[in-house]
Amino acid sequence: MVDTIDAVALYGRALGLAVQYRTVLVEGTTDAELFKLASRLEWEASGIDLLGHGLAFVAAGRRDRGGTHGVVRELVALRGMARTCLSPTGRPRYRFIGLFDNDNAGRQAVKLARTIDNSILEYKDVYRLRPVMPFPGNLDPGSVQRAFEQENDLYKGLDWEVEDMLPKSFINAFEAEYPQAVARRSEINGVMHRDFTVDGKAKFHRFVKLNALRADLKGIIESMMAIRHCLGLPAPTVRNADHTV
Repeated sequence: MVDTIDAVALYGRALGLAVQYRTVLVEGTTDAELFKLASRLEWEASGIDLLGHGLAFVAAGRRDRGGTHGVVRELVALRGMARTCLSPTGRPRYRFIGLFDNDNAGRQAVKLARTIDNSILEYKDVYRLRPVMPFPGNLDPGSVQRAFEQENDLYKGLDWEVEDMLPKSFINAFEAEYPQAVARRSEINGVMHRDFTVDGKAKFHRFVKLNALRADLKGIIESMMAIRHCLGLPAPTVRNADHTV
């Protein structure tokens, strides 16, 4: 937990952004809530704290203050302020990354972030969700890029969003109840991406909150583990002796 009142903490507090020392900026509040739900269910089941060591998944803003442009805006602002917030040993206290859907808007946002600040690197400071989120042995951006591309070669060209990480059986159960919620589908090598209607996406996230079990959020849990790895955080450990993995 952030325990220092500095420029970053003050800025986050003013905007209602619950920043921590390692913060992943996501496109919307429903995305952030899904990661938090996955973390809570994992904690309840195993005692493993996916948000341990000062990690947070934070929406860049609400409604028109969020989205891909909101992530880019806050990423640039927070990274700039973080350069002035150093530990007593002179190391940066904070690290911020942006996490986008792998769709046209997400791909354009990565380019925009690089245009605004060319020190922002994909596969280090900005990432796009993929069907497989790998654990590269070397965290050099080039090595991470190769790992992402190799692990997802079978799904090249497939858009991917956080909602796609839930299992087919769960999404089918939702569609049976709300058959008009999905506008379009695309599939490559047996893996499907769905474009929800605006109302359908809202209904889907309510459905997740009411019905999702830990097993349904396995893909999201695994993506959080991969993101922790890419941030250089240690593997989360069981924090409660009464839990067993």
